[in-house]
Amino acid sequence: MSSYTFICLTGNQVATFVDPQPIGVEAIRAHAFKLLREHASAAVIEIWRDEQLVDEVVREGLRPARAVFGVGQGRGGEPV
Repeated sequence: MSSYTFICLTGNQVATFVDPQPIGVEAIRAHAFKLLREHASAAVIEIWRDEQLVDEVVREGLRPARAVFGVGQGRGGEPV
């Protein structure tokens, strides 16, 4: 198992989330797709090991996970 760093980038290359993970090489793409579902603003996930770019996973139509709100509740928990 190695340590990889996953960087969520918006369409204009702004990093919105950095996720260092000790993970096996066979699971890195699955983890990147999970991050795309969790982070709606991410257009691409860069996967790094040390100073080397290992892979890029592009959203390409993958929709973010649907947010679930309580009855009468909007984003951030504010009442609607």
